[in-house]
Amino acid sequence: KQASRDLLVSIKDRLAELDRFWEKEQTKADVEVFILDEVYANLPTPPFSPEEKQAVAEAVYGHIWQQAVSGEFARAA
Repeated sequence: KQASRDLLVSIKDRLAELDRFWEKEQTKADVEVFILDEVYANLPTPPFSPEEKQAVAEAVYGHIWQQAVSGEFARAA
């Protein structure tokens, strides 16, 4: 749970620096790499395999992207 909370704080801090990140391919890629780096840094190996970390990062990015596009992420921040 703590890793999830820390990840959310890190993502919110990173997105606060960006304006409408989902509109530009470069910023979308930057956010995706940032999330992947954070997941790899914060989830322990074991029990998480590299494949599981990749799947988690993709799920988190998908959720963040969807929330940002719909405007929900900004309201929650």
